[in-house]
Amino acid sequence: MTEDNSEFVQVNQSTQIIPSLHLDYVHWVSFDTYGRRVATCSGDRFVRIWDLTDSGEWTLAAQWQAHRGSVTSLCWAHPEFGSILATCGSDHDAKIWEERSHTTNTMASRWTLRASLTEARRGVTCLEFAPRHWGLKLAVGSADGCVRIYEAVDIMNLSQWPLAAALQSFEEGSKLGCTCLSWCNGRFEPPTLVAGGSHLVIYRYSESARAWQSLVQLPAPAKGDVLDVAWAPNVGRRFHYIASAENQQLRIYKFRRDATENKSNDTNNNNKHLKLESSQTIDANAWRCQWNVTGTVLASSGDGGMVQLWKSDLDGNFVCVSKVQGDLSQVTANKLPA
Repeated sequence: MTEDNSEFVQVNQSTQIIPSLHLDYVHWVSFDTYGRRVATCSGDRFVRIWDLTDSGEWTLAAQWQAHRGSVTSLCWAHPEFGSILATCGSDHDAKIWEERSHTTNTMASRWTLRASLTEARRGVTCLEFAPRHWGLKLAVGSADGCVRIYEAVDIMNLSQWPLAAALQSFEEGSKLGCTCLSWCNGRFEPPTLVAGGSHLVIYRYSESARAWQSLVQLPAPAKGDVLDVAWAPNVGRRFHYIASAENQQLRIYKFRRDATENKSNDTNNNNKHLKLESSQTIDANAWRCQWNVTGTVLASSGDGGMVQLWKSDLDGNFVCVSKVQGDLSQVTANKLPA
């Protein structure tokens, strides 16, 4: 593919360099639902919140030490539950934070710790809130190979997060354990999520059995572990896309919903099986991947400072339609002294 102006987007004037103020590597960046707030976490044990002003500038709104060790990931809850942030770290804990809307104290005290989830036996690597129509649920993956699902039964009392399920997805002795996870957001599907590590595993909650069950297990990558996984939003399609980043490869799976084994008395669609229809492997430097809100465009990024956008062609194959790279010269020009 030639890198002409239609395929390669060099972002110059619109690039905005935000000094992170972190003293170590930034491990995760997460936008809230409306895209006007950004949370960052780092190996320096701190979490910082940035707000977008009316003038288009990002300003530091809050910062606090969230964990005793490196903060590995964070995630916003849907705003209908309030201003809630979940963080996790190498100290084996996942924590629930809530912002106090009326306070005159310092930035560090605006966010209050509501709960600490301490069941993990090793460092917590990833976490993600479930889609809002399933309630206030949180999936937590850790280096012990287990995916734990917590639920706030009473959203007015965020100190209580009982453990709803513990899914031993990967061997505890594996190098990285569970590295990533992603929820399916289909409204007409039972609660379903995919977890990544040495391979990918899809879990679904069965209402009849009242338990989480392994639905699909995919083969292990040829090299290394799965670094990131993203379930595409479903906007009425008869199939699902799941993308995984595997360092030097980007893999896209297409699953169709098979209802042939449904029981007539099953009103919750729990027997709708997912069957792998096809998969595509793309040679790309991919550490992270994420779908757009309609599940039609996939963004991937690696260690080259570039974001690649992938879209399906008429034959169903994903091709790179754009490359986005900021003006990296500004990074040097605006670099803060050590």
